[in-house]
Amino acid sequence: MALVPANLWLLLVLLPLAGVFWLARRAEERDRAALGDPGLIASLLSMQPARQRRIRIVLQLSAVGLIIVALARPVWGSGDETLKRSGLQVLILLDGSRSMAAQDVRPSRIDASKRMVLALLDRLEGNQVGMLMFGSSSYVQFPLTSDLAAARSLVEPINPRGLSLGGTDVEEVITEGLRSFPIGQIEGRTMILITDGGDSDEQSDGEAVAAAREAAKMGLTIHTIGMATEAGGQIPIYDDLGNISYVEDQGQRVISKLNRPLLEQIASATGGTYFDGSTLDLNQLQTALDQSAPVDLTDQTRRVYSERFYIFAGLAFILLVADVFVGRLEQRKVVAA
Repeated sequence: MALVPANLWLLLVLLPLAGVFWLARRAEERDRAALGDPGLIASLLSMQPARQRRIRIVLQLSAVGLIIVALARPVWGSGDETLKRSGLQVLILLDGSRSMAAQDVRPSRIDASKRMVLALLDRLEGNQVGMLMFGSSSYVQFPLTSDLAAARSLVEPINPRGLSLGGTDVEEVITEGLRSFPIGQIEGRTMILITDGGDSDEQSDGEAVAAAREAAKMGLTIHTIGMATEAGGQIPIYDDLGNISYVEDQGQRVISKLNRPLLEQIASATGGTYFDGSTLDLNQLQTALDQSAPVDLTDQTRRVYSERFYIFAGLAFILLVADVFVGRLEQRKVVAA
């Protein structure tokens, strides 16, 4: 059983209250003794004998004690309650391939993406957000959650030095992203794909668009953000000592460029919107997200304890009724005498 301890201090009131009753009774007994026989005086003055008075005092003090315990709000017995609420479920797909270290978007594609994600988390407070990072394969950075403060702590360490060497497999991350939502609950959910799009390749691009179309059939919307420029940029490689080299192909530095057509097709196939990451105003993205209808979010439960104050309040009421009954019963006896 749990209580509100602050209210239990009121139980100390019972001690001086009992003392007041005792002193009053002692003073009354002395007064009666001074007048003559206590039984005769009680009869003449229609006063209750000592035994009934003691019963009433016990009843009254017990009732006060029970009321104080009721005010302490005792609880016992519990159960889990699911918190019912609605909001957006947004899954961020962040490109973590080596090309995201390019600096055609300042300070780098990945740094600009990180800042965008952190700002987006601030705007999505009260909703559920998850994030996958991907290159040639994908992994969960954090699952769908309403704890966006914890999510921020997992985004902040991302930097160009920690990027993988793999390519950009958009088809794979869209497919994996679908598995991140509750089973059978894809409709109304949203993905935000942040990437440079990788190297343009007819086969891989076609597979990515096909995956987006399958997602659209389930009711998913994908907004895409092109985090690169069409002019492109060189891809730096950082060693453990902080030295920088660049990705090369046959002795020539590779220039990674934005694959805009792919990102536009993915957005179009799912009813989403394509945004240029180098000039994006987050208000535009927020407006696009607001077009999605809220979905049921049931990720939180709480332990609910059963209030039991009414038991003690009820017992106190019974004792007060008994006190009144004892008083009236004795008055009838005195009148009859």
